[in-house]
Parts: sequence; structure tokens; C-alpha cells
Amino acid sequence: MKLTILSENNTHTREPYLMGEPGFCCYIECSGKRLILDSGYHGIALKNAAMLGIDLNGLDYIAISHGHDDHTHGLLPLLEAGLDVTHTKLVAHPKALKRKVVDGVESGFPWPEEEIRSRFDILEAKEPVELAENLWYLGQIPRTNNFENQKPVGFVVEDGTEEEDYLLDDTALAYQAKNGVFIITGCSHSGIVNICEYAKTVLGEERLLGVIGGFHLLQPGTQLDETIRYFEREKPEKLCPCHCISMHCKFRIAQQLPIEDVAVGFELEVE
Repeated sequence: MKLTILSENNTHTREPYLMGEPGFCCYIECSGKRLILDSGYHGIALKNAAMLGIDLNGLDYIAISHGHDDHTHGLLPLLEAGLDVTHTKLVAHPKALKRKVVDGVESGFPWPEEEIRSRFDILEAKEPVELAENLWYLGQIPRTNNFENQKPVGFVVEDGTEEEDYLLDDTALAYQAKNGVFIITGCSHSGIVNICEYAKTVLGEERLLGVIGGFHLLQPGTQLDETIRYFEREKPEKLCPCHCISMHCKFRIAQQLPIEDVAVGFELEVE
């Protein structure tokens, strides 16, 4: 499996000069399949892909980690640019397609659910689904520990009724590598430890090889402390926090564990 970060909060000084944004998009090639996890926010994923020589036409899948706009709004400029999604499946938890409101602001997909369904061939995945050989979309993540955030983020609207949004649609990808499970996550609203433990269960694997993506750790406290303890026990070879993690939290993790400096254009191959 090979992955490239196409949209992320940070950039590096390099040629070509790639663009960053507060969104997430990761391009993945695995066992002859091509997909992206999320689409970013403003459409820079397409521009960065072009500069990196990555063709996003004819993807097998667009997998959605959850329905927030910084992971889904990039779909609009991708389609406006003529991206061919004729044979592309949009993989998402059913709740990801619903209208989301945070602090009174529309914060979900750029279209209502009916229009999403008219634009894409949708694979609704509440349970784990294998997208390519050894690459799994995890579906709904069980929340089994007592320290990862269980607070709602705004509201989700279903059948005209608002309910507190606990981001039950938040999920990740998990790859069965030779030396353990490698996880690619968008935001980890369901908890990065919950995600790792569920991925190990789904794949029947005890070893955690690595994690890349948003950790959703924004301030110090019990959740950060317990997350650090978890990774100290698991000893992953690759730890690549990005997107939704504060500098303070990233620094705290780096004091205890080796981490990678992730930015737009970051590439990684996992065997």
C-alpha cells in the first residue's frame, strides 16, 4: 500500500510548492485499487495531486471518514473540475450523509442527502468492508474506553429532527501489513485508541504497526495522557499525527514517542 497526503493543515518548503488548508485528503493505492480518504475542504487536493502527478480520475472509491465539511466539501470542486466518478463508489457511514450543524453553521456535505445520492454510487457501510486486498473500511467504531471524548459536536438532522451529534459516523481505514495493522484516520472523533483497538479486532491482529491522520487531540488532559500511555505500550513503528492535533499535544507525544512530521505531499509505503 502506498499513500500520499493531498490536503492537510501544514506544508513544507519544497518543490513544487504545495498548498495546505484545514482539511484532510489522502490518496491511496493498494492491490490495484485507487482511492481517496476524504476530499479536503477547498479543492486543493486536486491541485496538489496535479502537481504531484497523481490522476484522480476513475478512482475506485472515495471513502469518507465522517461527514464534516473539512473532509467532504472538497468533493464539490472535484466534480466541478470534471473528475470522472462514473465507476467510483462513495463509501460512507449512513449518518455521514445527513445534514450536520455546528454552532448554527451548516457543517456537513456540500449537498443535501438526496443530491449526494444522485451524484454518487453510494456504499453505505456501518459494518467493516474490504475495499482492496487487506485494506478495510472499518464502519462504526465501538467506543469502549472511558477517556476518549464522548461530547457531542453540534447536531445531526434526521427526518427533520435534530439530535446531538456524537459523530457515530467517524471511522478509519485499516491495512493488514506484514508486521501488523496500519491505520489511516481522518479525525478520530471516535477516539484514536478506540479506532486502533477495533481495527485489531476486525483484522484479527494484535500488532499495531502505525497510524497516520487526525488524532483529534486539541488540549492537554486525561485523554492525551492515556493516549500516550497506549502508544507507549503498543510501540508502533510509525506514528504520524496530523490535521486535527494542537502543537502542544503533538509536542507532548513527541517527548515520549518518535513521530513523523506530516504535511501535504507526505508519502508512505507500507508492505
